[in-house]
Amino acid sequence: MSGARGGITRVVPAARWAAASVLVSTLALASSARAEDAAPEPARHDAGLQAAAAGAFLPQTLSAQVGAVPLFAFGLGGYDSARQGSLADAAVEVRIWGPFALRAQTTYSNVAGRMRPSVGGRAQLLRQPAHGIDGTLTVFYKTEGFTEAEGEIETFASIGRRFEQLSVLGNLVYGQDPEGNERDGEVRAAVLHQRGRLIVGLDSRLRFAIGTQHGRAATTEPAFDLAGGPVATVAAGPVALYTELGPSTFRLEGGPVRVGVAALAGLGAAY
Repeated sequence: MSGARGGITRVVPAARWAAASVLVSTLALASSARAEDAAPEPARHDAGLQAAAAGAFLPQTLSAQVGAVPLFAFGLGGYDSARQGSLADAAVEVRIWGPFALRAQTTYSNVAGRMRPSVGGRAQLLRQPAHGIDGTLTVFYKTEGFTEAEGEIETFASIGRRFEQLSVLGNLVYGQDPEGNERDGEVRAAVLHQRGRLIVGLDSRLRFAIGTQHGRAATTEPAFDLAGGPVATVAAGPVALYTELGPSTFRLEGGPVRVGVAALAGLGAAY
């Protein structure tokens, strides 16, 4: 009996230690899960900076990331001396599920003399942690105006990579209306460097007609245009202020080349 009691005495502490180990492990896992759940909180507090660092507020180049923040919007305005008129742009993008997002945008240029709204879907196909680069495919339908259903389809292939505080972005774009009166290609590129809450860099867009423009496109859409320049963004909390100043040049079909300077400033918010 004494041997049995000794065995029981030895088993009870071992069982207690095992139970304690299970309890500690469970608490550690719960704490880790809570920490993971809480991790997005600081990101939401700095959502404006996260969106700006991903290139969400660039006037020319489209970001290669989907879902850097769940929702962002921006508006900008400015003046282009080459076009001798104002410029305006506004957009909102929301991630709907995983790597997919919806984007609505409207753009004004006094060359066309009207606002052109667009709606599009975005899908991030490549992610830098897994593939070495970010890669996103975007398809827009851009109407001629708010009351005109006819428009064009634009397809963006966007790539990007971040090297610590330096980010490089690039876009290849093809657009065409259903009748083929207007066909154009674009190359967009940006380089950004982050210093704390300040992001500075270069942003650019080159657009060129493919083939001869026909119909109204021949008189309203440039045979080519180039815009861009230095860009600077400062972010605080969910808000970001940005500005861009640089050369602008374009030529309508059969017309002279016009050269000037474009200045833009805008406000963005992310959540």
